[in-house]
Amino acid sequence: MLAPLLLIATLALLLWAQRNDRRGFERFRTIEDTSERQRVFRRWAIRGCALYLGMPLAGLALLGRIHALWIFPHEFAPLLPYAPVFSLEDSAFLAPLLIGAFGGLVLGGGILILRSRRPAKAKRALDISPMVPRNRAERLHILPVILNAGVSEEVCFRLYVPLLATLCGAPAWAAFLAAALLFGWLHRYQGWLGVLLSGAVGTALAVFYVGAMELTLPIVVHLALNLNALLLRPAIQRHFRPRTAIDTDNTPVTPSPN
Repeated sequence: MLAPLLLIATLALLLWAQRNDRRGFERFRTIEDTSERQRVFRRWAIRGCALYLGMPLAGLALLGRIHALWIFPHEFAPLLPYAPVFSLEDSAFLAPLLIGAFGGLVLGGGILILRSRRPAKAKRALDISPMVPRNRAERLHILPVILNAGVSEEVCFRLYVPLLATLCGAPAWAAFLAAALLFGWLHRYQGWLGVLLSGAVGTALAVFYVGAMELTLPIVVHLALNLNALLLRPAIQRHFRPRTAIDTDNTPVTPSPN
């Protein structure tokens, strides 16, 4: 009976978090003061760690399955014959991964440069621009948020939620699919496109987890995606946009008359 109770409690907490995230993100959009934005980043990191890491660790401890963090659960074994094999130690896999990541960064940077020269649309299907740090202090404060999401969310959605579902009798494939859908739904504050993209990313990260039989690979990929979205691509965009608004120290910049 423990696994079903934990699953019900987990789903209730995650859905409550999703509802509050939507409201909190809408309020966050209106904040202009950088000190307040930094405080929000700190709260996000602390709450995210408590929810997405603290809750799974407590649940795994209650189940006597804390070793699932480093030992691939046997409940997921039926998926192994269908999953590609991934390893960070295999150069045949690591080289294409690095090339793909670099190519994606270059392509994404090029798209951002082109978009920065066009008028912005009033409404976007996916808009995380309020989360993008506006100065050096904010970039430092967003790092714990990025690190927490990359580690904690992988423990929660690639291990803990699927494990609870399989312990309740769900097939492994259905457990991972449900966890990926839940992962996407929790990004509803980003808009409908954010839900779809997050769900697709969650599915890919689940494939990485099963293929590697450990959390290291999906954590690394998740961290890379977050760093790219919130720090690297915005840095490229800042470099190529006209400096007519705010500089890196959040100080107004006056265009030179020359």
